[in-house]
Amino acid sequence: MSVDNQNKITPLVSIVVPCYNVEQYIDKGLQSILSQTYSRWECILVNDGSTDTTEEKIKAWTLKDQRFKLVSQSNKGLSGARNAGLKHIKGDCIYFFDPDDLLDHNCLTYLTHLYEDSIDVVIGKVGCVYNQTTEVIRTLEHIAATDKVFTNTNFIELYLKESFSVIACNKLYNASFILSHNLSFKDGIVHEDELWFFKAMYLAKQIIFSPNITYYYNIGNQNSITKNYSLKNLTSYIDVIETIYETYYLQEKDDEKQLIIGTYILNLQIDVTSGFFRFLRKNKTAPFKQEGIQLITKHLERTRITRYQHINDKKSKQYALFIDYASKNPEIAFRLVRNTNKKTILKFFENVYLKFKAK
Repeated sequence: MSVDNQNKITPLVSIVVPCYNVEQYIDKGLQSILSQTYSRWECILVNDGSTDTTEEKIKAWTLKDQRFKLVSQSNKGLSGARNAGLKHIKGDCIYFFDPDDLLDHNCLTYLTHLYEDSIDVVIGKVGCVYNQTTEVIRTLEHIAATDKVFTNTNFIELYLKESFSVIACNKLYNASFILSHNLSFKDGIVHEDELWFFKAMYLAKQIIFSPNITYYYNIGNQNSITKNYSLKNLTSYIDVIETIYETYYLQEKDDEKQLIIGTYILNLQIDVTSGFFRFLRKNKTAPFKQEGIQLITKHLERTRITRYQHINDKKSKQYALFIDYASKNPEIAFRLVRNTNKKTILKFFENVYLKFKAK
């Protein structure tokens, strides 16, 4: 099913922008909103207790164009700021934007062109850039089948098989879909996008992918939480996985859907474990190594997944290795999973040694 371009609606788009100490980015970020070729938008700017000149800069933009609206609160973190923004929206659609990034000037034109009342999420293509530029280094994963409405599809399964960006930004959400399901971001954690993404894809009935790069994602901001790995990163990921496990996996009555959720959890557990040990390899003096290993081990004991859907041969091999070894020794499981990418005689003997060591 493809979108009919006849008699397109022009929805009001509510852009939610969480702002915390972004004085060096805010002007350029908001200029990319003001420069949109699509004009039916409002921008909810949530000043989340900034201690720099962020709020003063926002006030100047509200005077420049009444579509910019300021909401001020004490610092509650990214989740709290986005949730505050959601309480003030008036639009038909919701779009999240981080002020250290940039929008393509046709972003809202491209996304609303694909939007219909029956579509829950329109997913734009993300270009990764260094700092606030439009010089794309690479793009985040994005499904090749664009301009096609996906319906009667398990979107968690679709993600496992084809993969696409999990970030909350650069997705045009149907406001009635978000509000009717009372979707919000979990407070007190980082990597909240992972949980938001799962909930949205679990509940969505129809989604569509744009072929166009509509968002320039700044991977050069050294103040970003993704640039400063700490024990909170690990505990937050574990919190996300255990929330999915307890709220969705254990509660799911349909056996096939539960299998897919379990596979998603297993996939995320491998990613989180691998990310932690990759960090340790580059930061050998990290003070929380043992605490992190204990957290992962206990987490895997609490949320043990033993069944998975076959995605492809490589994934199945990784899942089987992780199930067999991760609860015994997550570091060995990480190394075995990593070695599935390397087929040499040396890696073969290393795997034999690792499996022997894990017994």
